[in-house]
Amino acid sequence: MKIEFTGDNNLSKPNKSLTRSAVGIVVLLILVSLFLIVTGTKSDDGNVNTGDETVSKLVLGNVAEVNSVNYFDRGLSSFFWLLTNYGLIRFDKDGEVVPEIAESWETTDFKRWVFHLRNNVTWHDGVSVTSRDFKYSVDFSKENTDSWESIFGNIDSIETPDPYTVIYNLKDPDYNFLTTMAVAAKAVPEHVFEDVADPKRYDDKKALIGTGPYMFDNFDKNAGIITYKAYDQYWRGKPAVDVIEIKLFKNPETMMMALQKGEIDAPYTYAKGVDYYHVPNLMKNDNLGYMIVDSRTLGNVLWINTNHTPLDNKDLRQALSYAINYAEILNLFTAGYGQMPDAGFVPNGTLYYVDTRKLTYDVNKSKSMLDSIGFKDIDGDGFRETPDEKKIVLDLVMDSSKSDQVRLGEIIKKYFASVGMNVELRPLDSSTFWDTMDVRKTFDMGLAGTTFWGMNMGAGYGSGYVATRYYGWSMVNDSRYDAILDGLLQMQDRDKKKVLAADIQEYYAEEMPQIALYSMNLIQPYNKKYEGWTYNVYYGVICPDTFYNLHKA
Repeated sequence: MKIEFTGDNNLSKPNKSLTRSAVGIVVLLILVSLFLIVTGTKSDDGNVNTGDETVSKLVLGNVAEVNSVNYFDRGLSSFFWLLTNYGLIRFDKDGEVVPEIAESWETTDFKRWVFHLRNNVTWHDGVSVTSRDFKYSVDFSKENTDSWESIFGNIDSIETPDPYTVIYNLKDPDYNFLTTMAVAAKAVPEHVFEDVADPKRYDDKKALIGTGPYMFDNFDKNAGIITYKAYDQYWRGKPAVDVIEIKLFKNPETMMMALQKGEIDAPYTYAKGVDYYHVPNLMKNDNLGYMIVDSRTLGNVLWINTNHTPLDNKDLRQALSYAINYAEILNLFTAGYGQMPDAGFVPNGTLYYVDTRKLTYDVNKSKSMLDSIGFKDIDGDGFRETPDEKKIVLDLVMDSSKSDQVRLGEIIKKYFASVGMNVELRPLDSSTFWDTMDVRKTFDMGLAGTTFWGMNMGAGYGSGYVATRYYGWSMVNDSRYDAILDGLLQMQDRDKKKVLAADIQEYYAEEMPQIALYSMNLIQPYNKKYEGWTYNVYYGVICPDTFYNLHKA
């Protein structure tokens, strides 16, 4: 049978309770006489209206660190799926899976997935895109990336019976396979890389040849500018924006200054809006408009490596959860308009969300729980030792380029010190931070927010972040948890799926492999000289709707 979209294939749905937050922010902004503009357009898969005037150049700010013209440069790669390297399918602005290079697909058992490709898609050098490129892309990932198994590990074999049909045979049924493919199955050009001995050292511009509406043009490292040009032969037609220029900044503060001066048309950070403490100054600028977006994500999470002693003790993790002043964090980081998640981790509004234990600030309870499990201050230095009298120093890693994480780390350190737990802060540059979290796992605790993709990948419900079978920041390797994941991946019956969704949230509340600190709506500012801005729940403002609908006001 051909898969019909019932609304279940993406787990994050509009959050009705967060609507009240959006209203609160609107009221706040109106009080200071700012007209708040919430922009939206029709689906990016319908007919598009590019307006009477095209946009010659759109300048976007970003704080990524880009070092070279290389497929594996982490900072540069963040623009692949946004601009150049589109895959078989993708997310539309509402988070639904829609066709891209594949015009249709079907499965009968969620184990054998057949995708039918368009016959008019070309690489940016004019070579036709075929099914072989998608088979090669998986092989390329296996050979060159450390995280390939967390994404493609369930693929048993790939068939390419003709140039425009690619078949993925899975080891186990996967109800959530489309969500994985919408992000992970980006095409890699076989005709470019097949003769490259070491792709990680291949800095030729040809390494960035893609399939999307924009093609890489130039990277000026000294100026910190990446330039992309519209691809005239893109199968949907040429976008309304001729050139997209990415201007790189050292930190969000200098990027916000550039926005104020009109040097950039919008700041862009993947899955994140601007920090609320920038908003008062931005509100004074009549040239800026704003979108308030239900992010369907968590602003920051305290990730706990449950594979490290003593954090492998769930009672210790529970005790730590009571040491955090969640209300204070909401006020400091969301201007009081965020939401405090339950111990069940997933945001309210997620498909089949259930109420779990409320996260509560109770220092006395935290201390009492720590005492009861034998974590006491034996030597009188103010910090607790383990039951076998060993000193504890928990390291907390954070991305030093994200000022909110650095500030939050300092606050978490203070909270834990108040109950006698010693925390050492370890701010890392972006590249080292993600290598530490994704690959090395050499951390006790880490601070990072979630994304729409991250909450939906794997078996959904944030499992991609949690389970060792995926990225596994929480390093959970538990047969009970894995059984829930297997059920979510294979179950088609909605009532039974609803029970499994409740089970996974109750598991989080009981085991506390991570502590969700807050969720919040995103604020995305933009230059009002253009209209047609659209926010996509996965891509953000760098999305097809914006590309095809943006025009001069």
